[in-house]
Amino acid sequence: MMLRRSIGLCAVCVLAAVASARAGEIDKYLPEDTEMVVSINVRQILDSDLYKKNVGDAGRDALKSLGGEVQDALDDLGFDPFKDLDRVIVAGPAGGEQDRGLVIAHGRFNLDKFRAKAEKTAKDDPNMLKIHKIGDGDGKFLVYEVQVNDQAPNVFVALADDATLLASPGKDYVVDAMRKVNAKEPPTLKNMQMQELLGRMNTKQSISVAMLGAALTEGAPQEVKDLFGKIDVVGGGVTIGDDIKIELAGTAKSEDDAKQVVESLENYLNQARLLAAALAFSKNNKVGALVELINSVKITAKEKTVVVKAGLSADAIDSLMKQDK
Repeated sequence: MMLRRSIGLCAVCVLAAVASARAGEIDKYLPEDTEMVVSINVRQILDSDLYKKNVGDAGRDALKSLGGEVQDALDDLGFDPFKDLDRVIVAGPAGGEQDRGLVIAHGRFNLDKFRAKAEKTAKDDPNMLKIHKIGDGDGKFLVYEVQVNDQAPNVFVALADDATLLASPGKDYVVDAMRKVNAKEPPTLKNMQMQELLGRMNTKQSISVAMLGAALTEGAPQEVKDLFGKIDVVGGGVTIGDDIKIELAGTAKSEDDAKQVVESLENYLNQARLLAAALAFSKNNKVGALVELINSVKITAKEKTVVVKAGLSADAIDSLMKQDK
């Protein structure tokens, strides 16, 4: 139970994390079939004025609310997610298969404590954690198979070094990544459009994304497929300071497709603006923030590139957070 709750915490941290690499640097552990990447920058978020002013100690309080067992497990690992986690990347193909994709966490990990905790857990409860020994000689490494719960698939975890943790529901993804530990060059992806997009990715943003247009249409309604089927790649993200700035750019298959995408997005935006106008007189701070966000959206196109920008001011965020307290 303790380990399962710890893994749940790690998942929360992964979904709240940040990038420390330079813009344009492609992580060497990315799977070759990568078609979508989300990079969440914990350090930048935790250091932002918005977080310090509106969240601060509440983040640690939320961690404590998960129970003493979680904190005990983190202590055993020598890991403080608020200090030791720098950057997390979630990457994989565009499909929805559960066993495909990889989480790459960069930070500071105490190898001895992680291994000791894993060995003890595997001994005490082998159904919860199994240790797989991969390879031989100098190429030998360990992969831990963790049972999260009875419904979710098992997760495979490995420590590439004291600065990198790898995790995936697919064992092959972790094994392939571990074999890149000594790689000097970035990976060569199967999709060259994705390779080029990642080379332009701005990892200084709080949350940055890069994906093929196909990732937006996978399992989507036909209306969405008709719209985003005209897009080859999408990149951009969110920057958190004392305010929030959003910028996304998509490359269409042609200039005509770009114009059609802008027209469709403008139609949706106009509908949202009508809703915003109807709500503008509400005294609810949440509604006010939504209205400001909708009214801030700007959509432009230049040749085949479609750009969407939006934002939320520091005043709107302050008002929103005060209402929630």
